Amino acid sequence: MPKYDDIAADYAASKQLPYRIAVEAPTLFALAGDVRGKTILDLPCGDGTYARAFARRGAASVLGVDLSSGMVERARMSEREAPLGIRYQVGHAASLGTLGAFDLVVACYLFNYARTAAELLAFARTAAANLKPGGRLVGINDNPLTAFGGLQSYADYGFSRDVKTPVREGSRIRYSFLKSDGTTFGFDNFWLSPDTYRAAFAEAGFVAFDFVECQAKLDDGREPGFWQPFLSDCPLTGLSAKRPG
Repeated sequence: MPKYDDIAADYAASKQLPYRIAVEAPTLFALAGDVRGKTILDLPCGDGTYARAFARRGAASVLGVDLSSGMVERARMSEREAPLGIRYQVGHAASLGTLGAFDLVVACYLFNYARTAAELLAFARTAAANLKPGGRLVGINDNPLTAFGGLQSYADYGFSRDVKTPVREGSRIRYSFLKSDGTTFGFDNFWLSPDTYRAAFAEAGFVAFDFVECQAKLDDGREPGFWQPFLSDCPLTGLSAKRPG
């Protein structure tokens, strides 16, 4: 997984990009549904953006875990400034073990860091181990169903994506984000096929695994049709799965 300590501030700032607010967040919240009274594991939590959002939406408890100590410190700083009762800790999703029996595991951009089917399975097993029977996993992920074509510019939305084609299991996907000062920062995701995802989640014990099309908040004040190019071959997808019980 990438070393986010060096780009923690830049990545946190990217959470304010229009596509994050108008596409990513509405999709995630729709998948999560009513979280009032629910216990939530946010894995990885990053700077705590969604952990705070779910706490404000009435979750009974939220635990955020991230590999990056820099990200966790930013999350803890926000908690100190505006306490919501959220706990944070540093940990690796592949070897986290069982931290509790949660109603909901939120996994935003976790599984797209897996380079191999074995790594993907390890992430999925961790998610399953932390769900109570009948608990659900939801998240946002790099979209393995999208069409790749070398360097793809999403300039209107603040980033570009570059991958060598044809994509193969473990192909590197480079994301570059434009900063307000004109410089860029970036990180890598990895492509695994939809069938690899389905097999890993089934082996981890999940049922009803599915990719879910992203939706946009169309009343965000932008021109009609602004989001159509983004959504027509969306680089993001929602994820949903359930632990039996």
